[in-house]
Amino acid sequence: MSDSPPHPPIELEDAEKSGNPEGSVPELEVRLTPSQLVAVFIAFMVSFALTALDQTILSTALPTIASHFNAISDLSWIPSAYFLPQAGLMLFYGRILAIAPAKIILLTVVVIFELGSLLCAIAPSVNILIFGRVVAGIGASGLMVSVLYIIAKVTTIRQRPIFIGVFGGVYAIASVVGPLIGGVFSDRVSWRWCFYINLPIGGAAIALIIVFLPAMRPLDSDHAQSWLSLDWVGVILSVGMITLFLVPIQRGGNVKPWDSAEIVSLLVLSALFLAAFITWEAKKGNSAMLPLYMFKRRNMLGSCLEGFFINICFVLASYYLPFIYQLRGHSPMRSGIDIIPFMIAGTLAALFSGICIAKFGRAWPFLFGGPLVGAVASGLLFTVSGTTTTARIIGFQIIFGVGLGVALQNTMVVVQAEFAAEQTMLSRATSVVTFVQTLGASTGLAISGAIFSSQLKHRLNNISDLDPDSVATALSSVEAVFFFPPTLRVQILSGYIHAVDSVFILSLVAAVLGSVGSLVIQRGKVENLAPLTEYETTSST
Repeated sequence: MSDSPPHPPIELEDAEKSGNPEGSVPELEVRLTPSQLVAVFIAFMVSFALTALDQTILSTALPTIASHFNAISDLSWIPSAYFLPQAGLMLFYGRILAIAPAKIILLTVVVIFELGSLLCAIAPSVNILIFGRVVAGIGASGLMVSVLYIIAKVTTIRQRPIFIGVFGGVYAIASVVGPLIGGVFSDRVSWRWCFYINLPIGGAAIALIIVFLPAMRPLDSDHAQSWLSLDWVGVILSVGMITLFLVPIQRGGNVKPWDSAEIVSLLVLSALFLAAFITWEAKKGNSAMLPLYMFKRRNMLGSCLEGFFINICFVLASYYLPFIYQLRGHSPMRSGIDIIPFMIAGTLAALFSGICIAKFGRAWPFLFGGPLVGAVASGLLFTVSGTTTTARIIGFQIIFGVGLGVALQNTMVVVQAEFAAEQTMLSRATSVVTFVQTLGASTGLAISGAIFSSQLKHRLNNISDLDPDSVATALSSVEAVFFFPPTLRVQILSGYIHAVDSVFILSLVAAVLGSVGSLVIQRGKVENLAPLTEYETTSST
């Protein structure tokens, strides 16, 4: 392992009393006026929303895009091309934020994201579209990490839970309304507006950042030496490991069977890259891109565990709640409207938890209790059938939204508090949590897709009056089900409902595991937020 010993949790009250600069939390590097903070926060919020929107906005537009380019075989690469670099480069951005000016990095990645969006909007071929998605994903990866890192630099820990809570709500809203917006653009204007919409909004964010965010000096003044000493081998291994893992779990069961040679070989290669990455990072010690001793800290380990499992729950809710309504004959666009109660509940819960943490300094109750509420909601959604009333489903949505909302982003609050006095580690810790959350969402989609597909095929194959061609038609889309005769339609819809129910069992298990992850987190660590704020206040006077 690393030669650098694992640092113990920082007891902020003791640091304040002793005046030990190594054990205390430094003053804010950049102090913003209230008007500056509002302007910067708006820029960050809309930028963050755009990255989330781009993850889901194409879900309803993909058929139109595939038809436009006559490229059905390339369909799966359009979302994957955005997601792979986004996940693959997060750890890299966490490292360079420690050695390069954060404002410059942020502006650069927003410009990259905008360039990728422009390429997609004007793409004359599907290959250019896929390339544009790759470029946008590179920018989105750095944008997410940079925004969360800079928030930690320009706010006190007392303020931070509110800001991060709002980010969680905005991310949830953008993720949920993405398919609705994509459907509207595809039906009423053009699918290209799924990308054009990013240009003016991103341009406004760039202007606000340039005008209102002051320059932020890098932690290491020797830029040339810092770049030369960057863990480039770790970067290559991590990108390879993540790509080799995400490609098969996104394509497995959809494009290729899980037991196909392609999927199995990619998963084996990802495991080999993982082993090589861990070995190399352990050898590099404190100069590694991902110092492994970080995970000896309970707060870091617990936050990563909970963040992984909570994001599984969130992505399952976003993708499968609309299914419940589509099985009742609602269009994809209307089903996006139908899950607004989940979105509103999650947003308000995230904001409420942020305010409570800012006031009382306690995040652990939300981290422990929120997933349990989500588990209850998952169990209730498992009971949904064709006769369940709309009012009950809305109630289940609200419970689910509240449970996830109070926990979703508060793992970041805990980790940024853990590393508040270690500025060289703060960006890396932020990127690790963001990466783990993204990995959880991707893994959740892959596992749920396999469960849903296998359950649905099993139930449809057991319908005696369905021949193989009819089974294939029923599997093609929910809309196709409503063209079957009434007697068959009822049986097919029942199969779909049971398949969706199975997915919420996965959500229940993930929610419980998320709550178990919170047990690793030190409760007393978060309770030191109040003394921390007092220290920051006295230090600045």
